[in-house]
Amino acid sequence: MKRRNFIKSTGMGAFGSWASLAAGSQMGSSKKGPSRIIDAHTHLGVVPSHRRGLEDKIRTKEDLIAFRTRYPELYARRLHEKFEENSDDLIAAMDQHGIDKALTQLTAGNIPNDMVAEAVKKYPDRLYGQLRVGQNQVNTAYAESPAAVRARAAEEVKRGVEELGLVAVGTIAARGFTREIHPEKIADDLAPIMDAVNRYKIAIEFPTAWTQFRGGLHYGNPAWVDEVAGRYPQVPIILSKMGRSVTFYFEMAMMVAMRNSNVHFDIVGTSSDHLRQAAETIGADRILFGTDWSGTWRWVVDPEDVHTRHKRIVEEAGLSDEQKEWVYWRTANKVFKLNLS
Repeated sequence: MKRRNFIKSTGMGAFGSWASLAAGSQMGSSKKGPSRIIDAHTHLGVVPSHRRGLEDKIRTKEDLIAFRTRYPELYARRLHEKFEENSDDLIAAMDQHGIDKALTQLTAGNIPNDMVAEAVKKYPDRLYGQLRVGQNQVNTAYAESPAAVRARAAEEVKRGVEELGLVAVGTIAARGFTREIHPEKIADDLAPIMDAVNRYKIAIEFPTAWTQFRGGLHYGNPAWVDEVAGRYPQVPIILSKMGRSVTFYFEMAMMVAMRNSNVHFDIVGTSSDHLRQAAETIGADRILFGTDWSGTWRWVVDPEDVHTRHKRIVEEAGLSDEQKEWVYWRTANKVFKLNLS
């Protein structure tokens, strides 16, 4: 679909229907496999109580979303137990599902970015590291005043890049940096980390839609990212999960991406229809393959595991072989400056 047709369709109502676009897709499909796969969205760190024995509690996506409220005492162990470095589990899953390399970042929790650096050192040919700032708030509760997180953001980015050798900034929960709701004020409060990221010209990731963690749902609507992207046009911004199959959030993410060529998507939790529409409108060279593999998502197996699911999303999107190559690895290669050939 041409850009002007997307604008026309969304102008027919507050949030236009995508049905005709999906039905009218002319993209070809092919069964040729990708030359490599880079998983641009994985997480490290798991508490012992969650590393084993959850197969009877988490089998479906819905189980995972409800885990915090169904089993509050078991869930709360991630607040008290020491997180273990579980890159061996990640690599085993990658090997099982044909994933060549992965970008990895910390899960939400009181964990230093050093854990990611250690995993990359352990598997230098397989893993690239991303740093996080303020991730412990996601795990526990957001601070009444985010000023302390903002104050240390620049130093965390500098340390992550210069000392730990990490290549990008992973998921940043906006609520960890601000309590504002106006996009311009949100962008003001994100300035400390965005200025640091702009200095190194590395990518940063903002989640869309929902998460399994408490609070911060308001910021899942990515409309506010338009202001940030406009202020920092040289910074690659990844709208993670591209709306997570929720049409409202997907359309808002599309609006932001159309207005800002530095905005990218990863496919975590999306649908084949949304992936096809995004590839047609903003281009497959702005979309990254990702699974959201983590110490808890690894338990999801019904109806399929996260790797099988996200490969299926790509294969059923009706993309050409060249478009699949971009989604599976070339976009990650470009965005994270991996210099793979």
